[in-house]
Amino acid sequence: MMKFLLNADRDMTVVFEPTAEEYALSPGETITVQWYGPGEDGMVSMENGDFVVHAPTAGHSRAWRSDGVEIYLGPDSGPDAQ
Repeated sequence: MMKFLLNADRDMTVVFEPTAEEYALSPGETITVQWYGPGEDGMVSMENGDFVVHAPTAGHSRAWRSDGVEIYLGPDSGPDAQ
């Protein structure tokens, strides 16, 4: 498991792969991302000015807004994800 924070100084989109779910990130807001799974090859990249979060091989991601509410990323998100 790996945990990290994303933040931005401008409006941008965060795309979560492999589910292609998108989240609009505003300046000053943070997203906490946690990876689960056996692989260690997950990565975050900048593509066309947006963050793209790639879950590790055979793994999945979960993410939470600054206020602690979980962001829906697909079927592996928690039951309270919005």
